[in-house]
Amino acid sequence: MADERTRVLFLANSEHGQTNIILAITHELLVQGNVDVHVGSFPVLERRVEKLVADNAAAYDEDFRSRIHFHPVRGPSNTDVFIRTGKRGAFHPPGYHGAVLGFQSLCEDIWGWTEDEYVDIYESCVEIIKEVKPDAIAVDFFFLQGRDAAYNAGHTAILINTTSISHIVLGMQPNSAPLWKYPLPGTGFAYPIPWHTVPLNALAVLKTAKMYHGSGRRREIREWRIKHKIHGRFPFADAWRPDRFHISPGLLELDWPFSVMPDNILPCGPILLPTASVQKQDPEMARWLANAPTILVNLGTLYAPDPKVAEEIATGLKMFLDGWKGEKVQILWKLPKHPHDVDDIYGRSIEPLKREMEEDSVRVRAWFEVEPMAMLETGGVVCSVHHGGANSWYEAIQNGVPHVVLPAWQDCYENAARAEWLGIGVYGNKSRAPNISAKELSKALLKVMNNKSYQEKAAELAKLCHRKEGRVAAAEKILEIAQSRDHGKLAMRLPEMKTNCPLYEVKNRQGMVLQTAQKPTTAGKGDSKPLLTDVYETLLMTILSNTWLFFPVLGYSLLLVPRLRLFALLYILYIKFISKAHRTGTLSLRNDRFRHSSIWKTTYANYFPLTLYRTVPLPPQRRYIFGYHPHGIALRGAIGAFAAEAADFSQLFPGITNTLLMKDSFYTTPLLREYLLSLGTSGVSRSSCIRHLTRGGHDDRGMGRAITITVGGSREYNIAQPGTMGVVVKIRKGFVRVAVQTGADLVPVIAFGENELFDRVDVNSSTALGLVARAWEFAVGHRVAFSTGRFGLFCPHRRPLNVVVGKPIEVKQQRWEPDEAYIDEVHAQYVEELRKLYDDWKETFAPDKDVKFEVVE
Repeated sequence: MADERTRVLFLANSEHGQTNIILAITHELLVQGNVDVHVGSFPVLERRVEKLVADNAAAYDEDFRSRIHFHPVRGPSNTDVFIRTGKRGAFHPPGYHGAVLGFQSLCEDIWGWTEDEYVDIYESCVEIIKEVKPDAIAVDFFFLQGRDAAYNAGHTAILINTTSISHIVLGMQPNSAPLWKYPLPGTGFAYPIPWHTVPLNALAVLKTAKMYHGSGRRREIREWRIKHKIHGRFPFADAWRPDRFHISPGLLELDWPFSVMPDNILPCGPILLPTASVQKQDPEMARWLANAPTILVNLGTLYAPDPKVAEEIATGLKMFLDGWKGEKVQILWKLPKHPHDVDDIYGRSIEPLKREMEEDSVRVRAWFEVEPMAMLETGGVVCSVHHGGANSWYEAIQNGVPHVVLPAWQDCYENAARAEWLGIGVYGNKSRAPNISAKELSKALLKVMNNKSYQEKAAELAKLCHRKEGRVAAAEKILEIAQSRDHGKLAMRLPEMKTNCPLYEVKNRQGMVLQTAQKPTTAGKGDSKPLLTDVYETLLMTILSNTWLFFPVLGYSLLLVPRLRLFALLYILYIKFISKAHRTGTLSLRNDRFRHSSIWKTTYANYFPLTLYRTVPLPPQRRYIFGYHPHGIALRGAIGAFAAEAADFSQLFPGITNTLLMKDSFYTTPLLREYLLSLGTSGVSRSSCIRHLTRGGHDDRGMGRAITITVGGSREYNIAQPGTMGVVVKIRKGFVRVAVQTGADLVPVIAFGENELFDRVDVNSSTALGLVARAWEFAVGHRVAFSTGRFGLFCPHRRPLNVVVGKPIEVKQQRWEPDEAYIDEVHAQYVEELRKLYDDWKETFAPDKDVKFEVVE
């Protein structure tokens, strides 16, 4: 029976803010039944897991104990690492300087592991994954080692964010909105950003981005990951991932208005733990709460204020009580001690409340034995004074309780500003943060308590949160993904991309099917054409086939024109020594109007004719490397099918942006460079390949990008001649390395007829062409595959050119030091698929059915 259950594994930090969400979803999965829930975290969390199941046993079925499993993770938790710094908290002021300090603290203090600790935590998580063999993994977004482990163990993890939706989508907003419209977390700026703070917000965004990329701590962790072959992007590099499903406890109504919201984000609403009633947990506390409306002061699990700050809080509470004219209220205050504190460190700090404490109208506790959520659910809490942490924030919102927020770091400042924007609370230490002013605190409390609009607005938002419990929505989604075992459900869904023209089918003798957007021609020569049409097409094809000669001659000839000489010289120097347009991967000079023009779609495609076929559709959520074979003499099929739109590539593969890569030397040649860039081609250097596959696309990280490489290169060009199908691939592994590094799928391509377009000239013959060929070789200094076509010109013959795109070979990404054995394995699979593709379709397309596929070297 246990083997039939769906297995879900959570990997999380052990801090309350992160794990409350994990435990809440765990509870709901246990309620749903027939699910094995595994929780991997640091040992301190095990007690909370036990408490969860003990408190809620009545809600589960009788065998629930066999369905919940805790797996301890070795190594120090984030809290352990931070305590080693000796700091009382990661506090920083708001504004530009504060946000920068807060980000620095995140990088230097929170990520404070040693190399051995980081790797040990990672390996512990990998061991848990291998032991559990889960159907789905859900990982705390901030648990770096857990995210690394999931990826390297072959799983696409669901990411559970504990903060607001803005932390996921802020960087995706158009028109540089994060600079001028949305406050950077940690600044505490209001929304929309007042004009006079826009420069500071923009500067903070740019500064923190620079700090992240230049962080010594990040570089150190990156080096550990490379050293220990931990593959994948740095876990904290992307707030949003197109290939992951994100679960957030936020709601659109609780956040800033965003214009871009990907559909692989589920805003569940507050994901909160179920709690037993206060009466059940502590009857005495229940009686006390019933005495009068209560103000709950809970500044977070890790917030142990300096004694002077604690005294300011006590004084502020006292001033509020003295100034309050309404019905009697009481105060419950959690004041935890820092692990390094000794004795009664806060004895003097709480002196201002001594009389109220003696009257028992104020209680100060180092820890609450009763869950704060249970207190809020009583309806007796009329104001929640908290630090702005996600858990406290969402608990108060869920129960319709107004806020007084006293933030001291990062996202807490954002929630303080958000409370005021939503009209549900007051930013209670705006002038003194991260410290607290007694006078400002008392004013904030009086403002919230005296204005019923805060209560009304809070109650209105609480109704939105109760439309569906957040933990229920999250559990249902995780279960759906786990049971489907479909990683496609994790990825961002793209708008439906359909072809705008009918697709035709071609079958071989085995019943295999190819699809094309053109009426296919499978055998024989092209149809006879009117004389003028034939002359026009032949003339145009001759020009297009000799651009490698015409454009350079014309470009360098400009140096002979006195009035253009200086301009031509500067232009030539620019393209040879400065311009990098063919390496950037941006395709900024690609001219789609030219690529789609009738020159290509009508004249070029009809000349041979050229037809492009697909074996299967390619999903635009992936990256691809098309390996084009054979090279032939002049790449006529590659130019027409993979650079220009002569063969309707975009109709067969909607949503994929392809780039044909060619020799870098072409892009330092005057005018030829502009011609090739306008076609959307680029250089074939390794850095160019990687940039094209990791930039732009649907997610600005390469989703839906593809490159086409003539794998055999000049070696394949030298052996190209009619009646052969020799490919050079055995010695070519660079393209496989790029695929493994970028995670791009390999797609074999066979161009039937490419080698038939030109005739080779025997350089040893006594003919005039043989003499010209020998002279040409002498001039260039190396062997040249001297060729001719129609009428003895360098113009291709009119012979059918059928380009068949095979099935993709899925490649697992290994960014750092790819495994040579894996590269060899993928390479061998590619060669086999290439051979199979030729054998499957040679009877249909090959001019000579007896020609065998041959791997030359």
